[in-house]
Amino acid sequence: MGTRRLWLCALALALAGCTLFPQQKTENLLASAGFRIVAANTPEKIDALNSLPADKISRVDRNGTTFYVYADRGDCRCLRVGREEQYQRYLKLAGGAKAQTLQVTGVNTDSDNFKGYDPW
Repeated sequence: MGTRRLWLCALALALAGCTLFPQQKTENLLASAGFRIVAANTPEKIDALNSLPADKISRVDRNGTTFYVYADRGDCRCLRVGREEQYQRYLKLAGGAKAQTLQVTGVNTDSDNFKGYDPW
């Protein structure tokens, strides 16, 4: 009976680890691709972070420049920001499979949510 509980605990921990791995992998891929971290360290910046879709890369046009922004609401509480070059590098690193699950969405940065962020 004790051995069975041990195996069930080990299985539960393994499954829990599998659910955490994809997000960590995404964050690592974004960092490897050259995405910069922009802290959400004011109420305005936190509102901007929360206005973006979770676990998706958003295409954001600011002052005539296109940025790709990933809202990292985990421990980082930050935006991961890149340009076309970093986004293309991310797609290559991700090998297509993971990148397909991170849909690129358009975001209006003229809203008050983004007033705390200078153009990246």
